[in-house]
Amino acid sequence: MQMTRFFFHVHNGISVFDDVGLELPDIEAAEAAAIELCGQILNDGPDGPLWQDNTWRVEVSDSPGILGLTFLIVQFSITRAAINPLPR
Repeated sequence: MQMTRFFFHVHNGISVFDDVGLELPDIEAAEAAAIELCGQILNDGPDGPLWQDNTWRVEVSDSPGILGLTFLIVQFSITRAAINPLPR
């Protein structure tokens, strides 16, 4: 089975480019790896570097740099909504 190298870049106002990547069998495996990476970022808790910004994303690409083809994007954001108290 031929493996493809996928790169997982994280963006949140600044960009952190993955220069190593992972060899995976297909885009479905890359999607699962991107979701797992997001879970790891969230598990860092409030002291983690991305918790300071309520919007960030992981882009899965075929290149370690900015010129690669992006296969998918996993977007994370928090939107605070006004909550009206329930009448008593």
